[in-house]
Amino acid sequence: MINNIKEYIKLADSDDLEDNNRTKIEQLSSEVISEIIHNYPERKAWLVHNKYIPIDVLKLLCKDKNSDVRFTVAMKNKNDRYIFEILMNDPDFSIRMAVVRNKRIPIDLLKKMVNDKDDEISKEAMRILKLRDSVL
Repeated sequence: MINNIKEYIKLADSDDLEDNNRTKIEQLSSEVISEIIHNYPERKAWLVHNKYIPIDVLKLLCKDKNSDVRFTVAMKNKNDRYIFEILMNDPDFSIRMAVVRNKRIPIDLLKKMVNDKDDEISKEAMRILKLRDSVL
């Protein structure tokens, strides 16, 4: 477990890929997560890559003002319905597209994405719905 912000930053900024990966595959203390959210906004998108990130943190970050953070959340497989519902209405095209392409989006929400204001997103939602139907 990574327990302090100095260790996290050292690992994240390391030129060693193994050190970098530790920030994604090791649990982070709640203090480290809180420190990043409140004092290191430029590191929030990277924080989302951590495989143990609590769903409550993702629920907070899906409303972040930074579109890179919201985009990274949109790609997470552990998202719940609430997060998908927030992000499927995001003003940013790339975030809505990431939602459509997330394999965990509930089918009923994917069907709603067919009515997206952007034709490209609408077409992608239809394409994925057809793929899912052919698998079932």
